[in-house]
Amino acid sequence: MGLQLARFGPWQTAVGVIYVFFALVHTGQSSSLHTGDECDWVGSGLREDASREVQPIYLRCAHGSVEWNYPRGALQVFLRHGTSGREFRGCLRAREHFNGAQIYVEGHRKLHLLYSKTDGKHPELLRCFTSYHGQVALYVEAEPVNDTLQKLVASFSYNLQPVSTEALFDDLYECRPCTEEEMLRFYCTSVFVIQGTVSGLRNENALLRTELLIKVTKVFRNSEGSVVLNTREVTAETGKKNYTILYRPLKCGTKAGSGEFIFMGRMMLGNPVLHCAPRLAEWHKVRKKAILEGTNQCQLD
Repeated sequence: MGLQLARFGPWQTAVGVIYVFFALVHTGQSSSLHTGDECDWVGSGLREDASREVQPIYLRCAHGSVEWNYPRGALQVFLRHGTSGREFRGCLRAREHFNGAQIYVEGHRKLHLLYSKTDGKHPELLRCFTSYHGQVALYVEAEPVNDTLQKLVASFSYNLQPVSTEALFDDLYECRPCTEEEMLRFYCTSVFVIQGTVSGLRNENALLRTELLIKVTKVFRNSEGSVVLNTREVTAETGKKNYTILYRPLKCGTKAGSGEFIFMGRMMLGNPVLHCAPRLAEWHKVRKKAILEGTNQCQLD
C-alpha cells in the first residue's frame, strides 16, 4: 500500500466527548442571542454590562474566525458543521497577537482548557476537539484587566471536518490507508491532487505533525493555489524547483516510501494536509477499474 497516509487533517488528541451545557459556573447571562454571518464573528466587550455577561455566538460553517476586541466577561461559541447535524472533528489556531482571554471546550459539567498563552505549548499548535450530537461549545473567558481601555484582541480561526461515528472515537482512524472508494472520492473532491515523490521527511514534535517534502512531477488540481510550489524556503533547502511541503499527524508514524504517489488533500488552517496517498501503480489500477465499471464520480485524468 506504500505510504499509509491520513484521510483527514492533522488532528491532535481529542479533548474527550463534548456535552454542551448551558448552566455555567460563571455568573451572569446574556440578555440576547448573537449570531455571526454563519462563519465569522467580530465583536467588542466595551459595554457597561459586558464583564458580567456570557454572550452566545452561533456559527454554522466548516471554517471561519472569531475576533473579540476588548474582551470582557465571556463568549459561548457554538460550532456546527452546516445544518446537517453531522459529527465532526475540529481544530482552532489562535492568531499571532491573541491576548486577553483563555479558550475552553465545554464538557459534561466541566470546562477543559483548550488554549492559553501561558500553557507552555507551541503558539502555532492546533488545538483540537470532537463534536457531541453534531455540536461543540467553546467557552472564551476574558482575563481580568487593569487598564480598561487597553486594546486587547482575542482572535482565532477554526476548521471543522465531518467524520463518521466510527472515526469520531478512533484516534488512529485517520492514519489508515484509504479504501478504493475513498481514493476515487478524494481525487474528485480534494483541494489539491498532485503526483510526486517523497524527497524528505521531518517530524515536528512541538506541533504534533510530520512535514513531507514532495518533489512534484504533475499537478492534477491545485484549487486557488493551495499547494505552493517553488517557495523560497523549499528551494533554499533543495536548490531545485517543483517542490512543495505537505503535512500529516505525527501520531501516524509516517515513513518515507520510495517511488511515485498521488497525494490528495485539503487546506487546514493554512496548511496543506493529506487525505491519502496511494502509490501511482495502485492508483492506475483503481482508476482503470472505476472507468470500466462506470463508478467514477468525475473525469479521471
